[in-house]
Amino acid sequence: MAEEEKKQKCKEGSPEWMTTFSDLMSLLMCFFVLLLSFSETDKQKFKQVAGSMEQAFGIQRNERHFGSPEGNIIISTGFMSTPMAVKLRQSLEEIIASEVASGAAESEASGGRMTIRVKDSLGFDLGRAEIKKSFIPFLDKLGLFIKTHNVHVVVRGHTDNVTLARGAPFHSNWSLSAARAVRVVEYWKDKFNIASSKMAASAFADGSPVAANDSPANRARNRRVEFFFRLGGEEKAFDGLEETVKR
Repeated sequence: MAEEEKKQKCKEGSPEWMTTFSDLMSLLMCFFVLLLSFSETDKQKFKQVAGSMEQAFGIQRNERHFGSPEGNIIISTGFMSTPMAVKLRQSLEEIIASEVASGAAESEASGGRMTIRVKDSLGFDLGRAEIKKSFIPFLDKLGLFIKTHNVHVVVRGHTDNVTLARGAPFHSNWSLSAARAVRVVEYWKDKFNIASSKMAASAFADGSPVAANDSPANRARNRRVEFFFRLGGEEKAFDGLEETVKR
């Protein structure tokens, strides 16, 4: 009877080479984490790291290139969940909350810009450009905000398409809408001494309606004053990561 072939018994657990392989994977992960952390390249720190890696691996070429080949910045270092423009917009929304709740005003925002629309019934009498007393508290809140924050505002006057009656204080809807916008910025200038560079006034007459001028209700919507805000100067508001790679 043939002698049974002896079988070699394997050791329990993973082979020994797995230990070295695991250490190598850990080192590679740390290496790429370091690359990410230095994506905003500090040349002095990069030189120190490059020298350390040259001694560790012995493969550093004589010619060194500092900086990421894909761009100077991989992830925007200015990213915040609530950038300055968003904070300013939130403050502005709180300021006008009571007027929005009452239906006297409405707002819309996009990025670092915000538009507030106010019905002319709150601010002015029909066909007039004198600021009503009921409008002053609202203007004071906006004026103080403009005075104390890095914003720029354009006051826009709008009317419906009804021709002004003969003998009215203003010759046309153009002059009426312009006068209303100018009265607002003059009020802010006189009361809060706001710099002229932070304000502007413009007139649209009936040229930019938000509704068809086919009913009293729609014409009332078109008779309005708008406040167009640019918030935070040149800063941009964004959601998520901002792509700032310079090709």
